[in-house]
Order: sequence, then structure tokens, then C-alpha cells
Amino acid sequence: MHEGHHVPRSGGAEARRMITRKRFLALAGITTGSAGLAGCGFFSIGPDQGGGEESTGPKGKEAPMLAEQVSAGTLPAVDQRLPKAPRVIEPLERVGQYGGTLQTVLESTDASWLWMTVVHDHLITWDPLYTKIIPNIAESFEVEQDGRVYVFRLREGMRWSDGEPLTSGDLTWWHENVLLNEKITPVVPRTLTSNGKPVQVSANGDWEVTFTFDAPNSLFLEQIAIHGPPFRLLPRHYLEKFHKDFNAELKDDWAEDFLAKIDELENIELPVLSAWVPKNPHGDGGRQVWERNPYYWKTDPDGSQLPYIDQVVFTFFSDEGPLLLAAANGDVDIYQRQEVTIPKNRPVLSEGMEQGGYSLIKVREPNHNTIGVCLNLNVKDAGKRKMFQNKDFRIGLSQAINRQQIIDLVYQRQGRPWQTAPRPEVPFYTSEDFGTQYTEFDLDVAREHFAKAGYSELNADKRLLGEGGKPIVISVLCQSRYPDLIDAMEFVKRTWNEVGIELRIDTASPELVSTRMEANDYDCTLDKGELGYLDLIADPRWLFATGGSSYAPLWSAWYEGGDPNEAPPEAMQRQMTIYREQVVSTSDQAAQYAAIKEIIEIARDEFWTMGISLPGDPFCIKTNRIHNVPGDDQMWMSFKCPYPAVTNMTTYYLDS
Repeated sequence: MHEGHHVPRSGGAEARRMITRKRFLALAGITTGSAGLAGCGFFSIGPDQGGGEESTGPKGKEAPMLAEQVSAGTLPAVDQRLPKAPRVIEPLERVGQYGGTLQTVLESTDASWLWMTVVHDHLITWDPLYTKIIPNIAESFEVEQDGRVYVFRLREGMRWSDGEPLTSGDLTWWHENVLLNEKITPVVPRTLTSNGKPVQVSANGDWEVTFTFDAPNSLFLEQIAIHGPPFRLLPRHYLEKFHKDFNAELKDDWAEDFLAKIDELENIELPVLSAWVPKNPHGDGGRQVWERNPYYWKTDPDGSQLPYIDQVVFTFFSDEGPLLLAAANGDVDIYQRQEVTIPKNRPVLSEGMEQGGYSLIKVREPNHNTIGVCLNLNVKDAGKRKMFQNKDFRIGLSQAINRQQIIDLVYQRQGRPWQTAPRPEVPFYTSEDFGTQYTEFDLDVAREHFAKAGYSELNADKRLLGEGGKPIVISVLCQSRYPDLIDAMEFVKRTWNEVGIELRIDTASPELVSTRMEANDYDCTLDKGELGYLDLIADPRWLFATGGSSYAPLWSAWYEGGDPNEAPPEAMQRQMTIYREQVVSTSDQAAQYAAIKEIIEIARDEFWTMGISLPGDPFCIKTNRIHNVPGDDQMWMSFKCPYPAVTNMTTYYLDS
């Protein structure tokens, strides 16, 4: 993990915008200790105070830094670098100007924000308003046979960042030598299979490729439009020398090195298709610099090659405090991540807007919960497993949570008590029964459910006894990057203690949490309640145990075809069957919605997991010097439709 630091921009503007550390800490004190301020003007979202400067000279067809390379003879002319039919992007506000460095941040070395900004381009993408899927790298696409066949037409003349052409041969090579190679891909992702068989990929000439499933897979487009799709486009010309089938001199452990070579964050030699390419490895130093791709394949309406911005710099911080200070000083051009841009941090950032020269943009919330509390229903301890799998025991724990207290003191009175249920506004589920059930704080009712589950005896210390007459102790594994989750669990710890249950909060780095979860070494874990809107159709992990469902890793592995695994109970198997046969197998939206509703009803009845509250209003930090960024309520806090990448970041530009 890198030491948190920040390199400020130079010039007089730095001194003019600087907010002192003393002032920042004072504001932070208000943030954590004054829940009563929520809802007043201090928390309001400010308007964009910066006016865009129009370019004063001819823009040209390419960035000046690339034009210099063309003049020097080290780079082909721009018309030789673009495909025959580039993707033309209409800027949100106006045509921009070339140049500048966009400054942003990463908390610790978490790469999610990288994937949601500079590493997103795939065959297709969501439109900027999250309403439909549109062509991207593919010039066009067709869906045939009710979602069994997908035909993608590539852009003729499109090139990798090293200048080599992208063709259908890159995709068929990936299919034959990466996806179907067990050393590289031991288990084919479920999203790339049907009836247990891997997707087939074939080429029709250099520019057309067809994905054929054994049975309809109507969610395929949604599943490859996310920020971490099940496959990425890989450059055959570069990777063949690292593959045993094409280089007999490689050692037996070649696959491990191959996987390192396709890591676009660490291997800066890997040719890519993104607008910017890394100039140093992600794990090298306290920041990562991404510089424009000279072969990028998008233009603005004038025919000028995108992106407008020369560089994107990610500065790493080891904790939240220095990151917020950098943002309050106006040194973060754009940032929206749910562990930072949350209600409790809004006061300090609102206070600094005028001095720091930035604004806070209202962002739409697709998530269903501030916290998903996931008891491990497959925990190794047999006694705890029996206890956790008892629905009445889970209900008792839920009724012993004072959600309103957490909302008031941790989330600045934003949100309302809610379980891990779909958001109220989803078009396929109108009842709020699921979201509100078992949310009333009532310790007597909690004790009744514990007794119904078979746990009513207390020892001399008033500890509730579980299996084998042992006091019930639950250890919750929590990622250190989510301080609000840790704060909330302190309140849960107090109220569970009142019913005789000891809660131990085990805080660890995201990497260590992942390691322990992979080893099934945890009682309970927490996560942000993502996937509560339309995105839950393609990723229903909170409804039943599928990929990413930390509350039942063995049941999830059973569904995904992994090992070790364990057959889930009949109710969950029914959910899985409905999803496979009535959601994935049809592209008819009405039929999908009806099936998802049935799956939701089963999840409500079984009550696999519990939540705390509907999230408050998230926001995005944006400096006034950056333009063509969507305004209030035009972006989502979503990773399935990765924002802000889908808002055409290549057209963002900076004041000169």
C-alpha cells in the first residue's frame, strides 16, 4: 500500500484556493459530530461557478503533442491512425480544446475508479443516460435468435495503441487460446456459457465476429457493458510470444506470466484500445500517469481526434482524510466513489466550494442500501452455520438494529430503514413489503424470534447461548476503506449486546478481506448495497447466491460451477431455475420482469440478508476548470453502467 500524498498544481491559483489543514479539521469535526445540521443550506449542492473558455485558436485535427511527433516523423499522420468510420462523439456543451492534465485520486490502490474512467472501452457501451446499449468499438451489432447469436461489425482500420490493426482475428484468438485454455481460464465465466457449454466465436472476414451460445443468453450485452466485463479485447500480435502454444521455449509455469502480461494496469507494454495509456505501472510509486493514445478511434463532430485532455493523473491516498483535503483545495478535477462522496463528507466539501473552485453535482442512486449485512450461511463452524441458516435467528438480529439511530448519526439523516430489497422505484416490483420488513427496532420482538429459533437461554453474564451452550459471538469482517460501515456497526454492536449477542468488528484491508472470503474464513461480512435498480436483472447477487454473493459462497459456487460447492436449499434452487429459464433465456422484457418479480418474492420470504437503509443523495466532485461534464441528476453512482466513463470523458476538456 502506498503512502498517501498529494502533488499540488503549481502557480498562484494554488495559494488562492488553499484551505488550511486547521480549517479542514475543524470542518471535519462538524461533519462527524453534528448530525443535526443535515438538511439545512450548509448541505446544499452548489452550482457550477466556472464559465468555459472558448479556444482562441484553430483546434486542428489532432493534439499538438501528436502533431509534433508527426512533424518529427515518429508518428503517422492522423488520417492514417483513425479507422475508416471513427466513432463520432457530440460534446455535451461544446467542442473543446486540446491539452492539460486531469487530476484525480484513488483511495489506497483500489483500481475501481480507474476502470470507471480510463479503462472502459468495450465492443458496446451504455448511452450517457443509462437507457440503452449502443455501439462503441463495434461499429454496429445485431442480436439474433432471441439472444442466442450476437454479430459485431468492427471498425475497419482501427488500431491498437502500438499502431497494429484490430481485427476479428484478435477475438477468435482470445476465444481459442485464452477462454478455452484451462491453464489461463480454469472455469469459464457463467456469463459466457449456456447449457454448460462455452460461447462459440467465429469470424466472417477481418471486420465481423459472431458470438453464438448454445441457448439464448439475452443478458449478454448488459454483462459485457460493465466496468469489469467477463472478457476483454486482447492483442494477439503482442501476446502470442507469451503463450506456450505459440512459443515452445516457455517454461511450464508460462500461464502465470501470461496473466501478468494482460494486466493493463501493471504491464505498460500491453497494447490497448483506451483513450489514455499508462506510462508507469499501477503499483509503482504513489501515483499513476495515463497519457493520450495516439491511435484512439473517436473524433468530435469537427473530425478532430479525441481525447481533448493530454494526461490523466491518479494520485494514491492511504486514507480518506488527505483525499478530502485535496478535494477541498480544488486539486481533484473529478471524483465520485461511494466510500468518499457520501453524506457525512458533504459539509466539509460544501464549505470549500467557492475557495476551492469546484462544485458538487447531484448523482442518481441505483443502490438499494447503505450496508448489506451478510451472515455467512456457509460458515465453516457447524454450530454457527445451523444458527445463521435459521430464518428466525436472522429476523431477531434485524429487529435488534436501531436503523434510525444509524441514519441520524452516520448518514446525516438521509435515507430511511430498508432491507436488501430492490429500490422502491424499480419498474418490476412496486411493493415495499420486502424493504420494510423486520426493520422496526424492537428488542422484545427480537428475543421472541431468537426463542423461536431455539435460543433463549442466558448465562450468568446475560450472554445469549447458542449451539453447544456457548455464548453467541459474531465477528463481522469489514473493509477499512468504508469508514461509514465501521461507524454503523458500532451502533449495531451496542444494540445486539442488549439482547446478549457479542459483535466483534474485524476491520481489514480490501485485499485481506478478499483473501479471507476466498478461504471462507469469516462469520459475517459487509458490503455496499449495490445493484438495486435495473442492474439487478443482469446481476441478481442480492436475490440469490450467484457470483459476488458473500452470504453463501458455497451455494454461489454450486450455481457458477466452481469448487468447492454445496447445493443450496430448494427455495434458492427454484430462484436459480427461474432466472436461467425465464430471464436469461428470453429477450422479452415483460417476461423478464415477471420472472424477476417471482425471484424477488422468494428472496423476501427467505430473507437471506439484511440491510440498514436506503442511501442518501450521492454526489460528484468537479472543478470549475473542467467542461462537458454532465450536471445534476444526469449521472448515476453505478458500476454496472460505469460512470463517468459512459458520459464520453474523451470530450471533457480543461480551461487553458
